Amino acid sequence: VAKIGEKNITLSDFNKILNFFDPEKLKVIENNPQIKEQILQQMVQALVISQVAKQNGFDASPDIKDQLELQINGFLANEYLKREVMQKVTVPENEVKTYYDTHKDEYKTPEMVSARHILFLVETSATDEAKNKVYEKAADTLKKIKAGEDFTKLASELSGDPGSKSKGGDIGFVARGKTVKPFEDALFSLKTGEISGVIETQFGYHIIKAEEKKGASVEPFEAVKDKVRQKIMQERVKSAV
Repeated sequence: VAKIGEKNITLSDFNKILNFFDPEKLKVIENNPQIKEQILQQMVQALVISQVAKQNGFDASPDIKDQLELQINGFLANEYLKREVMQKVTVPENEVKTYYDTHKDEYKTPEMVSARHILFLVETSATDEAKNKVYEKAADTLKKIKAGEDFTKLASELSGDPGSKSKGGDIGFVARGKTVKPFEDALFSLKTGEISGVIETQFGYHIIKAEEKKGASVEPFEAVKDKVRQKIMQERVKSAV
């Protein structure tokens, strides 16, 4: 697959190099000829430049020899740990299930509400008069919504929240403790489909619409078992190392 001076790199040589990658990365490489080409190019460059380095006596330099020895020792240590310690650590399925059953608190999902909002920004330095004008605009918008105007359309036109404005005010699912208190209190008091009054927070005035509610629950075992196994594995590998 490549020739550098008298040195040939065969397909067998190249595949040996590829097998040094971890299985997940190897899958990506195998399905991407462009990455293979890049790896081969790096091999060729490394061989060419290292030959030049040897011709210039770099491999005999005491400080470089010391660094090489340090790198070799580090590599050997890592390979030993990987092959003789880490790869021999296993976690049977029944232990994964036992851990899940005795640590269900770790896999709780809190009560959440999917919501949209329209934010009417108030500058921190705003006068009372300026705040009143913003409030009036929010109150006028609320009247329009109650009269039947589309909440999503108004949020896209009027909201001062750049993160949700382009999505019609959609802020996705919100859990308790993730927003400022006045916003949270208003949101979690709404029924599905219900729209709040004008809510004041440190950012300004909000109109909130609750779209969907999810009660607190525990994630099912099948959904988290890989995560549980990985957690136990990490603890055992750390202990074994």
